Amino acid sequence: MLATITAIAGLVGLIVSLVFVAVQTRAVSEQVRVSNNLNGTNGLDMCLSAVREIYFKMLDYPGMRKHFYEGVPCPTDEVERERVQLLAEALADVLETGLMATRRIPETESFEDWREYSRFIRDHSPVIRDMMAEHPQWWPELRRLG
Repeated sequence: MLATITAIAGLVGLIVSLVFVAVQTRAVSEQVRVSNNLNGTNGLDMCLSAVREIYFKMLDYPGMRKHFYEGVPCPTDEVERERVQLLAEALADVLETGLMATRRIPETESFEDWREYSRFIRDHSPVIRDMMAEHPQWWPELRRLG
């Protein structure tokens, strides 16, 4: 009789332990999900800050935006050309970083938004496309966009 009571008590203890472990596992899983989402948001926030900096730089030199949004090719004037190429390289770097962040952290709600924005810039900027053709290994995520 004592052995039966001890066995039942041990079984109840085991069941309680397993339930407790399951509750803890669920809580840890939720913490990981929230943490991944936060990391993705922070990564994109840094990218958006960098995009804003590039836009502010474009404000310093009116006429820059058309090279990234309106399909206008790189200017031929040497100084203007270098300025546009530097902004294009910086913008491509930011797009690449955002694409890597959203790919690695699928919980990021901005995954498709960032892909669409990156695709738009790539498709409407001859300067960025030319740089990607000249340096095919520099922006692999941007190249892979369908």
